[in-house]
Amino acid sequence: MKRRRVSTIAWILPVLTLCLCQGSAARHSAALASVEDSAAPSPQIPAKFPDGVKQKIRSYVEAALKNWNVPGAAVGIVKDGQVVFLEGFGKRDIEMGLPVTPRTRFILGSTTKAFTALTLALLAADRMLEWDKPVSGYIPEFRLWDEYATLHATARDLASHRAGLPRHDFVWVNTPMDLPEIVRSLRFLEPNRELRAAYQYNNLMYMALGYLVERVSGKPWDDFVRERIFKPLAMNDSGCTIPEYLAADERAIAYMREKEKFVASPLPPQSAKLMYGARASGSINTTAEDMCRWMVLHLSAYIAGAKTAIPAAVVRQTHAPQVPIGTSPVLASEIQGTAYGLGWMSDVYRTHRRIYHGGSTLEFNSNVALFPQDGIGVVILINASSPANEILLMGISDLALGLTPVDWEGRLREMLKNAGAGGALQDPRVQGTTPAHKLDDYAGDYLHPAYGPIHVELKDGRLSVMFHGFVSPLEHWHYETFQATENEIKGQKWTFQTDVRGDVASVSARLESAVKDIVFERRGKT
Repeated sequence: MKRRRVSTIAWILPVLTLCLCQGSAARHSAALASVEDSAAPSPQIPAKFPDGVKQKIRSYVEAALKNWNVPGAAVGIVKDGQVVFLEGFGKRDIEMGLPVTPRTRFILGSTTKAFTALTLALLAADRMLEWDKPVSGYIPEFRLWDEYATLHATARDLASHRAGLPRHDFVWVNTPMDLPEIVRSLRFLEPNRELRAAYQYNNLMYMALGYLVERVSGKPWDDFVRERIFKPLAMNDSGCTIPEYLAADERAIAYMREKEKFVASPLPPQSAKLMYGARASGSINTTAEDMCRWMVLHLSAYIAGAKTAIPAAVVRQTHAPQVPIGTSPVLASEIQGTAYGLGWMSDVYRTHRRIYHGGSTLEFNSNVALFPQDGIGVVILINASSPANEILLMGISDLALGLTPVDWEGRLREMLKNAGAGGALQDPRVQGTTPAHKLDDYAGDYLHPAYGPIHVELKDGRLSVMFHGFVSPLEHWHYETFQATENEIKGQKWTFQTDVRGDVASVSARLESAVKDIVFERRGKT
């Protein structure tokens, strides 16, 4: 199987943990154009955005793409309800030599969560759902590990990442399970915090929210998004699934960097139902042009009397802070008041209120930032998983806001250098040990009720493991522990356990570092 990194688990950088801010937004002095008016097929670029600033933005983008090995990007900026910058850079398809344009389709990743939060806000406005009513009241089969959390977790808790669960991302990455099966599996996932005790980013909770939309509205989440968001905003070049992305007239190919070359990242197979189909945590695909319409909607919510396709009060409630997150000390001089809202992060960025969210999936990266007091919105779409996503967002925001530029690229390189100075932590290895059983005794099928099946096989004297379609040889580490050496699970340790008779009965792996190892019980011998 061709190697594909699990880029759905976004870059873990201090910059990415910055979240939300407090305070009310001031009104803009200029009247905002309506969202309907902004939905013309080809937004016009007014001259009021200074040409000198536009050229600085172009130079900044081109330098960042070159310095961080990113093939292509689309950048859009709106100000006071109008598109003031909308351009493509680099290549959407290297082999064919095709350029990125404002109408090139990218997959958003977690920037999708803001759309999901808005679907819930719309249902709340329709009086079909209450933010603070337990989810189990709408979905009886929704159960968490902890009974108290099951009975009390609300849509607000799930949308603000305070349900008590760590990420548990390997439950859903490439899983053959469908959405109802994912929701039923949540009861088997160990939490590490109590309900509402802390912010812990969790994609599974947003998938559950997508199922909540379906159960309450009677329509799948993706149909609801198309009908209640895409259509009113004339986001005609947007979709929610891989087939829609593939059907686009103009789409970007995402790339990985291997051996100093760009390699196209493969898309998930149809058998990976959640990653191939609609996923409320991160599957929306769209263009920079359509995202400008999305940004105008949100910014217009802060202008009294502005005509909008979705009521301003409904939009604004998704921006409100729900749970604090701390700010990195390295960035404290520029960023304060970080927290998470409902599908959006926000903070005070260099004295400007900022509402924003990033995304990373299948080697695509995205970023959206709104500055309500300034009437400015910025969208970044790139076709590689890279720190350039953050560098572009902050550097372009500085230019659009008229701020003295910060050397974000130099700052980030220093942060990465410091983060790697101590070297990666290594599991201790006991030398001179051998397995307690014949290799054939480990071969077989194992199952966890949420993480699903794994298959261990012996072939040509070597063990290998298959998990969610990821296949890797297993190298003996020590005692009953083996290490995967290839693919997305490279470096993962698998430890076999025996029963009272001495037979191999289970295998465990640290697939979620915040809780105990995940145990897969044996189901049969091959």
